[in-house]
Amino acid sequence: MKKSLIALSVLGSCSCAAQAQTNVTVYGLLDSGVTYVNKIAAPSAADARGTGSRFSVDSGDLQQSRFGFKGTEDLGGGMKALFHLEGGFAVDTGASGQGGLTFGRTSVVGLSGNFGTVQLGRRKDFIDEVATYYSSVYDFGVFINGVHDNNLDRVGGNRANNQIRYDTPLMNGLVLNATYGFGETAGSTSTGQSIGLGANYANGPFGIGFGYWQSKLGTLSGGVNTSSDQGVTLGAGCTPSYGHPGDTCIKTWMLGSSYKTGPWRFFGAWSKVLQPLATYGGNTAPLAVKFSGSAGSSPFTAGGSNNNSTNVFDLGVNYALSDSLRLVGSVLQSRYSFVGSSTKGRLTQLNLGVDYSFSKRTDLYSYVADLRAADMYSPGVTGGAPGADNAQIAFTVGLRHKF
Repeated sequence: MKKSLIALSVLGSCSCAAQAQTNVTVYGLLDSGVTYVNKIAAPSAADARGTGSRFSVDSGDLQQSRFGFKGTEDLGGGMKALFHLEGGFAVDTGASGQGGLTFGRTSVVGLSGNFGTVQLGRRKDFIDEVATYYSSVYDFGVFINGVHDNNLDRVGGNRANNQIRYDTPLMNGLVLNATYGFGETAGSTSTGQSIGLGANYANGPFGIGFGYWQSKLGTLSGGVNTSSDQGVTLGAGCTPSYGHPGDTCIKTWMLGSSYKTGPWRFFGAWSKVLQPLATYGGNTAPLAVKFSGSAGSSPFTAGGSNNNSTNVFDLGVNYALSDSLRLVGSVLQSRYSFVGSSTKGRLTQLNLGVDYSFSKRTDLYSYVADLRAADMYSPGVTGGAPGADNAQIAFTVGLRHKF
């Protein structure tokens, strides 16, 4: 149950006057399940191409477990102050998410009114909204990150620090967005800078949305790119040694739409990722001389060192058998170009699932995913890549509870 509190003493640092004026909500979500993956690379001296199956108790296969606080204060004249603090964690181990940051998922303060909403701090960009509305991530969670260019298209939600974000008021179903991440480097506004734009239109059963994001290299500190965009470390093209501070290292577009009729909901999304700084990484066809490739870094991998361009297609359908039971399915394909090679890689994934709601706060879900790679290394569905093998199947049964 969400708890609306009148006192900001929950956060332990507010005056009595503020306590009387501010409405605060404490909330959370816990998601955990049992997962089976049939092939994960397990090479040995006797079998360099070996794989093995894996059972595990995981956290956040559908949504990352989290806790948070959010609130507003009425300032009069239609204006409100707002804040949102949210941290992620793993149910199976109790460990903090986002590298141990207390509020690594969201940490913003802002103002809203007739002019729209302005937020300052750390949070996701508008592509996350487009992906949630129109891609398979809503129904299949982290199971689709690999086929979505190792999450470089931001379908799984990446964040930017030092961010200022503006959303217009809702205008007959249309909202527009602009986001800017400060690199905070003396003498250079472009170093570590990130920029995002977006729009979404929803009218009854129909919706359509668009998002754009680009990131620039930060300075090199301990081998890590210090860009305001915290998602760029996943991509080899954003490794600072491949360019100069301020160079654009990633560009991402996403376009999606959905339509609902009766118990059916159809949706689709297309995303494109460019890594302008991706370098030549060898022209040997994948699997010809080596038996594994590290997803996101090696040549011929999703978002890898010579993967300069990717297109991702994501189509799906939901069918409500009742108010409590939904059937879900989707098919995805991503297509890859590689610097220094005429090889064109391809990943294809099929997903099927079911979701049963015991109540508005608790549901049981189960789904299966089949991922196959052609002319490139497979990033795997979850829990590890299959190495030399080009196919992997993953299955999970999970329980999600919201409070």
